[in-house]
Amino acid sequence: MEILESPQVLTASHQRSRQFGVDPDHVVNDILSGGELRDRQSRLRPLLSAAETVLKPLWKFLEKRSFMVLLSDADGYILSSWGKSPFTERAKMVQLSTGANWHERVKGTNAIGTALMERKPVSIVGSQHFCYENHFLTCYAAPLYTSTGELIGVLDISGEVHAHHPHTLGMVTAAAMACQSRLLLEESRRELTLALHAADAIMQTCAQPLLSVDGEGKIKRMNQAAEALFHVQASRCVGQPLEMLFGKHGAASILSLKNGDITELRLEESARSGVPDTWIVRAVKDERKHPFCTILSPMPAPSGPSAGDGRTSDADNKDEARSAPQRIIASCPKVKQVFALLRHIAKSNATVLIRGETGTGKEIAARELHRQSGRKGPFVVVNCGAIPESLIESELFGYEKGAFTGAQQKGQMGKFEAANQGTLFLDEIGELPLASQAVLLRVLEEKRVTRIGSHVSKPVDVRIVAATNRDLYQEVVQKRFRADLYFRLNEMEIVLPPLRERTDLDELIRHFLHEITAELNIPPLSIAPEAMHLLRQYQWPGNIRQLRHVIRQAVFRARFVKGKDAVGPGDLQLPDDELIESDSIRENPLPENPGRTSADEESRIALALREAGGNVSQAARLLKMGRTTLYRKLKQYPRLAVIRKEINE
Repeated sequence: MEILESPQVLTASHQRSRQFGVDPDHVVNDILSGGELRDRQSRLRPLLSAAETVLKPLWKFLEKRSFMVLLSDADGYILSSWGKSPFTERAKMVQLSTGANWHERVKGTNAIGTALMERKPVSIVGSQHFCYENHFLTCYAAPLYTSTGELIGVLDISGEVHAHHPHTLGMVTAAAMACQSRLLLEESRRELTLALHAADAIMQTCAQPLLSVDGEGKIKRMNQAAEALFHVQASRCVGQPLEMLFGKHGAASILSLKNGDITELRLEESARSGVPDTWIVRAVKDERKHPFCTILSPMPAPSGPSAGDGRTSDADNKDEARSAPQRIIASCPKVKQVFALLRHIAKSNATVLIRGETGTGKEIAARELHRQSGRKGPFVVVNCGAIPESLIESELFGYEKGAFTGAQQKGQMGKFEAANQGTLFLDEIGELPLASQAVLLRVLEEKRVTRIGSHVSKPVDVRIVAATNRDLYQEVVQKRFRADLYFRLNEMEIVLPPLRERTDLDELIRHFLHEITAELNIPPLSIAPEAMHLLRQYQWPGNIRQLRHVIRQAVFRARFVKGKDAVGPGDLQLPDDELIESDSIRENPLPENPGRTSADEESRIALALREAGGNVSQAARLLKMGRTTLYRKLKQYPRLAVIRKEINE
C-alpha cells in the first residue's frame, strides 16, 4: 500500500478545505444521532468485528502512550474507538469520538478525511491540520478496502502532538492490511456457509422434485417435492444408497452415465408407481473436473405459454395462499433490506404500507408478506383505482339482497369477509375517495364490517397491506387523503427502490430471458453485450414490469421474426424515457440523473429547497436523499445555505 508524502498531501488538502468552505477558526460539527449511528455500525458490522480481533493487541501496545484507535466509514463518520483518559477527554472537546464526522468537508485537513480523499495512508501532525482547534493532535490513517476493492472506511491512530513518531504511520498501514485480510477470511467463511444454506434453500423452494447423489451413489440431499413423489421422509433417505428409490437397475443406469454434464435418462422400469421414468441427470464437478455429485430431476411435462402478466384474479386467491412461493430476485442490497424487514414484520398483525413507483413489485412484496405471515386465510387483492366510486363500499364490505337497484338477489360477500383470517391487499390506496376513506378507517379501528343494507356487523380477522405509488404524506398535506387513515395504514412502511437504483439489473434481465424462453418452450437465447449495455443505460420509468415486457418483445423479435439465437440491440424497443410520464415522475419533478455534474446536483438541491419552502426534511424526501446527507450537501455547496436562509426569511 503506497504511503503519501505529507507536503504533497497538504497542498491539495488545504486547497480542498478552502473550496469546501471550512472555517479554520470555527468548525461546524456533524454528529450522528443514536439511530443513525447504529444503522451505520450495523452496515459495517463485519468490518468492525474483523477489526476488533486485529486491533485489540495494537490497542494494548498504545494505551499507555496517550493514543486512540478509531475506525470510520467511507463517509468519514467514526463508528468505533478505543482510548483512555486523560487524552480521550481532550479529544472529545474537538469531537474526536464515536458518531462524529471527520471528512475534509467538515473538519478540513485531517488524517481520516485526507486518507478518504487521497485513498492512501497519510499522517497529519500538529499545525498541518486545517482547523486551529486540532493543532494539538498527531494523526495517522490508512484506508480500508473490501476484497473487491471498494473503499469502506479508514483506520486511524491519534494522539498528542508531542508523541509524534514517523514509524507510527507504517504501523497503522500494517494494521489496516491485517484488518483487510481478516475481513477477507471472514467473508470467505461466511460465503461458504451461505453457499451450503443456499443449496438447501434452492432444493427446498423448487417445486420440481430434486435429488443430490454423491460419487458413491448415496443420497446427499432431497427436497420436499421429492419426498412427496416417493412417499418417503428425507431424514430416512439421506446417506442411503440411491437404489432404495430407483431399484438396483435404475440406480446402476444413473451412476454409470459417461455422456457429459447433463444427460436425459429414460429408465426401463419405475421403482414405484407414479414415479416418472424419464429423468435429467446433471453432473457437478470439482476444479479437477472429477464428479463431485449428481443432481437428479424428472423431465418436466411440456407446458404452453402463460397467459396474462402475472396478476391473479380474486377467484384464484384461495389457492394462491397455499401455492409455492414465487422466485424473487433480491441480490441488490436495497432489496435485501426490504425483504429482511418484511420477514421480521410478517408474523405481526401490524398494518403495512408498501410504497414504490409503478412496476417495482409492490404486489409481489405483499404476497411474500402474506406467505411468511402463516395466516390460514386467502390473499385477496382489491385495486382501489379500478373500482367506480359508487361501487367501492359494496366491493369492500358486501351487500344484502335488494340493497340497491342491480344488486344480486342473494346479496354478495365483501372483500373483507372474503379475506377473513388472511390478508387484504389494498392496491393503489391513494385513489380511494375521501368518503370511502372514512368508512375504511372505521372498519380498521373496529375490526367489524356491516354489509350495505344490513344493520348487523360481523367481526373480521384481516391483515391489511396497502400499496401506493404516491407520496401519501403530501396527499395528506394537500387534503386529498385523511391524516388519521394515513397513520393507521402506516404502522409499518416498506419502500421499494425503483429499478434504476437497483444493482441486480443484469440478474433480472437473465431471469426474464430464461423465464420467457421456457414459457414459450424454445431453446435458451443469449443476449449480445451491446444489447446489455443499452438495457443498463436505460432509466426504466416503468420499472420491473416494463423490463419484463421489453425482454418478452425482444425474444419474439429475435427468435420468431429474425430466427436468431441471441437478442441484439436492434431487437430492443426502448421508448424515450423523457416521453413516458409515469406516476412517480409526474409527482416528483426532480428525477435522478446518474451522469449529473456538481453544478447539476447543486441546482437540483436548490430546486428542492425552494419546492419545500426551505424545509430540509421535506426537501430530502423530494430528492430521495437522507436528511444527514442533505445537510452534508448544504455544507458542500455554500450557495445553498444562502438560498435556504433567504427562503426562511
